[in-house]
Amino acid sequence: MRTRTALTRSVSPKAANTDRRQLSRLRDLCDEVLASFRLAAGQDPISEQDREAARELMGGVAPMGRMVSN
Repeated sequence: MRTRTALTRSVSPKAANTDRRQLSRLRDLCDEVLASFRLAAGQDPISEQDREAARELMGGVAPMGRMVSN
C-alpha cells in the first residue's frame, strides 16, 4: 500500500517546473480551448496575424498562385 508521503515524493520539484511550452499535448489542448471560446463568443478563431504567419510559411512550401485567400 502506498502512503501519501510516497505519492508526494514521486513528483519532483524539477519535474513540476518544466517549461510548459515544450509540452505539445498541453499546448494543443490550450489552442483548442481558445478556439472554442472564440467561436462561442462569435469571433473568428484564426487571427489575422495567424493567417499572415501561415501565408509566409506556405509561401516557402507551395506556389502562391494555388493558395486561396479570404
